[in-house]
Amino acid sequence: MVTKDSVGYFFQDVKLEGVTWKAGIRDGDQLLEINGKPILKLYEASHILNSMSEGDSALYKVSRDEEIFETKVEVKKLIQFGGLSFAILALIWLIVGFVVIKSKDDGIIQITFFRIGLAFVLFASFNLLIVDNIKNPLYEYPILVQIVDHLWTFGTLFLPFLILKFFWIFPKPIKYFNRKWIDNLLFIIPTFLFLLLVLVKYIFVYQGAVNVYKFYGVMAVGSILSIFISGFIGLISLFVNYLKIKNEKDRKPIFVILVAYTIGILAAIYTFVLVTAGNPAMRFNQPEVFLPLILIALLPVAFGYSIFKYSLMDVSDVVKTTLLYGFATISIAATYFFVIYILGQTLSSAIGTEYQGLIAGVIFVAFAIIFQSTKDKFQNLIIRKFYPEQFAYQKVLCKFSNDVVTIVGLENILKSTTNTFIEALKLAVFGIVLKNNSNGKFELREGVGLNNSSLILNTNEESLISFLKNKRDTKQALVIDDSDFNLACPESAETLIAQGIYTVIPLIIKNKIVGLLLFGLKYSGSRFAGKDIELLTAAANQTAVSIENARLYESEKEKLILDRDLENARKIQNSLLPSVIPKIKGLDISGTMLPAMQVGGDYFDVIKVSESKVFAVVGDVSGKGLAASFYMSKLQTMVKLYCNEESTPFDVLTKINSRIFKEMEKNWFITCTIALFNSENKSVKICRAGHTPISVVTDGVVQDFIPSGIGMGLEAGRLFEKNLEQMELPLTEKSLFCLYSDGVNEAMNSEDEMFGINNFNKILISESNLDTSIIQEKIISSLKDHRGTAPQNDDITFVLVKINNV
Repeated sequence: MVTKDSVGYFFQDVKLEGVTWKAGIRDGDQLLEINGKPILKLYEASHILNSMSEGDSALYKVSRDEEIFETKVEVKKLIQFGGLSFAILALIWLIVGFVVIKSKDDGIIQITFFRIGLAFVLFASFNLLIVDNIKNPLYEYPILVQIVDHLWTFGTLFLPFLILKFFWIFPKPIKYFNRKWIDNLLFIIPTFLFLLLVLVKYIFVYQGAVNVYKFYGVMAVGSILSIFISGFIGLISLFVNYLKIKNEKDRKPIFVILVAYTIGILAAIYTFVLVTAGNPAMRFNQPEVFLPLILIALLPVAFGYSIFKYSLMDVSDVVKTTLLYGFATISIAATYFFVIYILGQTLSSAIGTEYQGLIAGVIFVAFAIIFQSTKDKFQNLIIRKFYPEQFAYQKVLCKFSNDVVTIVGLENILKSTTNTFIEALKLAVFGIVLKNNSNGKFELREGVGLNNSSLILNTNEESLISFLKNKRDTKQALVIDDSDFNLACPESAETLIAQGIYTVIPLIIKNKIVGLLLFGLKYSGSRFAGKDIELLTAAANQTAVSIENARLYESEKEKLILDRDLENARKIQNSLLPSVIPKIKGLDISGTMLPAMQVGGDYFDVIKVSESKVFAVVGDVSGKGLAASFYMSKLQTMVKLYCNEESTPFDVLTKINSRIFKEMEKNWFITCTIALFNSENKSVKICRAGHTPISVVTDGVVQDFIPSGIGMGLEAGRLFEKNLEQMELPLTEKSLFCLYSDGVNEAMNSEDEMFGINNFNKILISESNLDTSIIQEKIISSLKDHRGTAPQNDDITFVLVKINNV
C-alpha cells in the first residue's frame, strides 16, 4: 500500500492490444516488481528491461485492488525517433559544415555554419546520457558523465544563438541585425547561462539537492523550445532575404533551402505541438508518429545540394575539381607505369628474358626523361581542364609580371589591369578605385559592369586599416568579403552591395592603402575563396606596385615640368632685375636679390632718370614662389612706368597702389621703399610703403629712418596717401644708404635663431669704407655662415648706395 511517505508506480494509458494489455495489465494497476526485483525507483524498471533482449519475457508483479498477481510481459524495443532525428541532422550538418569551412576557413558565414554543426553534435550527445547506465560504459566513469553533460549543455545553449546569427547574415546580412552589439549579445547571453547552469549543477544537481529527472526534463523541454523558436525566426529571416534577391540565378539555391527549412519546421510543429501536447503516451504506444521528425535533417541536405549544385558558399568548385584533378593525376601516373610495363614485356619477349632487368631499367629511364619534359604540359592541361579559373589567374599573374614593367602611364596601367582581369577571369563586375590624396576618398578610375560610373567611396581609412591589421595579426588573407563590409568600411557597405561587389582586395604599398580592387562573382556564379584569394592578392600586390610606380613616374614627370617652368620663370625674373647698375657721378651703387625658392617675391631696381637722378627701389610681395613672382613682375612694370625725371617717390607709390589695388587678390599686399638720389642738389627723397626701415651709416653710426606708410594693395588710395610720408635727407660724404627686405635680418639658422638687425648693422659699420660690391659680398657671406645647413627661409634683397665726392 502506498502511503504519504512512500512512492508507488502505476500504469496509465495502457495501449489497447499492446504487449502490456495482452499480459492482463490495465490502467491504474500498480507495478511492484520486475523479474523478482522490487521497483523503488522508476529508472530501475528501465534498467532491468534494457538489459533484456527484444522478444524476451519479463515477469511483472502487479497489484490491483489489493490483489497481487504475476504476469509475463513481452519485451519490445522502440526507436527513439526524436534523438535519432537530431543525431542524423547533426551528422549531416557537421559533414557539410566541414566541407564549407575547408573551402573558406576565414569566412564569417562559413565559420558560423560549421559551428552550428558542432553545436548540433553536442546537443545530440544527450543521447549518450539517456542510454541505460547498466549497458552504457560511460557511467563507469562519473567524470566523463559530467563532461558529456557540460558539452550537451554548452551545445544546447549556444545552438539557438548560432542559428539566429547565421540566418541574420546568410545569404546577405540583414541590416537591422548586422550590428556589433547584437553580435556581442549573441555570445554573451549563452556564455552567461552556461556558466550559471554549471554552477547550479555542482551546487545542487550533483549533490542530490534537486530531482535529477525534473531538472533535466525542464532543460530538455527548454532546449527544444529555444531551438524551435530560433529556427522559426531563422526561417522568417531567410524568407525576408529571399524576397530581397532580385537575380533569379541567386534565388534558386535559397529557394531549395527555404523549402527544406519549411518542411523541417512543419515536421517539428507536428511532432512537438500536436503529438506531444495532445497525448504524451504516444511516445511509447505509437512511436512511429515521431517518424516525420526525421524530415528536419532535410535542412543540411538542402544546404549540401545547393552548395554542390549552385556553388553556394564557394564549395562546389573546390570539391568537384579536387576529385577530378586527383582522378586525372592518378590516371596519368597509372598510364605512365602501364606503358613502361607493356614496353618492357614486349621487348623482353622479343630479345630474351636474361636482359629483362636491363631492358626495364633503360625503358624506365628513357620514358622518365620523356615524361619529365612533358609533365609541365600535362599539368597545365589538367589545370586548364579542371581548374579553368585558377589557370586564368595564373595567366593574370604571368601577364602582369611580363607586361607591367613595359607599360608607361597610370591610365594605361589601369586599362591594362582591367582588360587583363576581364579577359582572363571573365568577370561581369570589376572595378579599380584609387585614393585621392587631396580629399582622402576612394574614386573609381576603371570599371566594368558597375551601375555608377562615377563611384566614390567615402571610406574611413582608419576603420579599413584597423580591420586589415586584425586580419594580418590573425594570419588571415587581406581580403574584405561582403559580410565584412560593415566592419571594414561601414560608410560604403550599402554602396558596394548595390554595385554587385562581393570581394574587395586592398592595394597596399608600405602599409598605406593606395586603392581597392572590386570584384563581383566569378564566371561560375560563385564567390572568390581559398586559393582564388591567394592568387588575386598576389595580382593585387603587383597591381599596387605598378600603380604606385606609375604615380611616382607621373609625379616625377610633373616635377620635371614644374622645375623647367620654374627655371624659365627664374630666368624671366632675373631678366627683370637690373643686369647692369647704372653709373651716377658721386654714387657707388650695388644690389642683389637671392630668392628662397627658384623664383621669389622680392624685387629691387636701380633706375637712372637723368645724369644726376637715380631711383633705388626695394619691394617685397607677401608670400613666396610663383604667385609672389607674378605680382613682383607687375610691380617691376609699374615702377618702370612711373619712375621718371619729374616723379617723386610719393608720386610713384601712390600711382602704383591705385592701380595694383584693383588687380591684386585681397589676401596679398606689397611693401616697398623708393629712394630718389639727386647728386646735383645733394639730397635724397625717401618713401616707405610699409617696408623695413632705411639704414644710413654716417661716421661709424647707423641711423634708421622710418617714414610712415602702409603696404600697397590694402586700400584703394585715400587712406594710403594720407598715411604715406616722404622724407628728404642730405647726402653726406662717405655715408652709406641701405634699402633691404626683412629676409636679411630674419634669416634663420637650424636652431631657428634670426640673423638680427644688430649683426647686419655691425657689417655695415665695419665695412662702410669699402666699395658697395665688396660690402654686398660680405653681407651675403655672413648670412650664409649664419644659416649653415638650414634652408633659406625667405627672399634676401638689398640695395647699397655709398656717397662719394658729390
